[in-house]
Amino acid sequence: MILPRLLISLASLTLVPSPAWALAPAHCAADPDAKFQIESILREMAAACTAGDTDGYLAHVSSADREFRNEQKYFANDLKKKPAAECAFTVGELKIGDGLAEGPFTMQWTMPGKKERSLTFDARFLQEDGVWKFAGETWDKHEAPGVLVLCDPGLDELAGRVIEAFNAIRAHVEEGFMLQEAALPKRTQKIKLYGSMKHLQASICLSYSDGLSGWNEPGEAVKILANTKSGVQQLRPLLAHEYGHVATFELGPKSNHMPWWVLEGVADLSAEKWGSKPDGIVKAWAKAKKLAAWNDLADFETVEGKWRGHVYKQGQSMLDYVSDRFGREGRVKWLTAMSQGDTLDDATKKTLGLSFEELDNQWRAEVERAANEASPPEGAK
Repeated sequence: MILPRLLISLASLTLVPSPAWALAPAHCAADPDAKFQIESILREMAAACTAGDTDGYLAHVSSADREFRNEQKYFANDLKKKPAAECAFTVGELKIGDGLAEGPFTMQWTMPGKKERSLTFDARFLQEDGVWKFAGETWDKHEAPGVLVLCDPGLDELAGRVIEAFNAIRAHVEEGFMLQEAALPKRTQKIKLYGSMKHLQASICLSYSDGLSGWNEPGEAVKILANTKSGVQQLRPLLAHEYGHVATFELGPKSNHMPWWVLEGVADLSAEKWGSKPDGIVKAWAKAKKLAAWNDLADFETVEGKWRGHVYKQGQSMLDYVSDRFGREGRVKWLTAMSQGDTLDDATKKTLGLSFEELDNQWRAEVERAANEASPPEGAK
């Protein structure tokens, strides 16, 4: 994820095609009680949001699209920790066909101590085993070999640029994780373009309110905030960062348990070719004695706001350092060990041959040396 952060494993990233539903006019609905039933499940979903009832919420979510289902699992799991104070889900006039209903869907919710928020988008509902299920947004679709872009209406031109930008970064990112050596066939990568920050935030979870431009979690599509003025050059670093997360999650089942600074550091490293190196800002932090302790950057849920920039750039600096000293193979082995469940220190000892404390001390010494060389003392010639 780009600020703040951060799929299914590449080995299982196959697109689940939507059925070729043919919508009939609303008055031709096969089930005259469809809207009543859909409104009923939406009331139960909203009630689950205030009760923090993960299972109750997911019971009404479609299983037809694995990535959407995984997105909704993240959404529902967050309810356990941060239930809404108030929540209502409603639908407008629905077009109802044989097993499919579509129409405007409105979410209204209030988190404890916060202002009410609301969002409306066109949504889909599918009948599965005779029961209506929430199936997410009704997207415009743009497909090319190896990539499917789903977007809010009106983003067609941007979708074309996203496809071009993704094709430019894909091989580079996969090579950086040595995934090409596994002879993995190309798989369709799903990318979702959100027309507003509010929509992107709400797709993650009800409690999410920080600004961001992209998001990715295991099992999910890559999500990015749409900017119709973004050109291919601006899209490359954003997509490379998010696809860096995709590649990271391929390394092992515990990938997402790595320290947050590792996850974001390697994602920014993936985008470095089209973005920027962290040297300048990290040297400035070193000179001002403002480098963070790694434990302060480790947990997405608890990192203080003042350290969020450090998560990305200090993390990227350490990943650069590991790459320079131990090469791509050493870096990938290090990441893979953590992705398989090793602690940061155990993985460092096993793959790099020293403790993480030793690695940290050597990195800090190098950064401080570079900072002093870049900024000679006042009066020095």
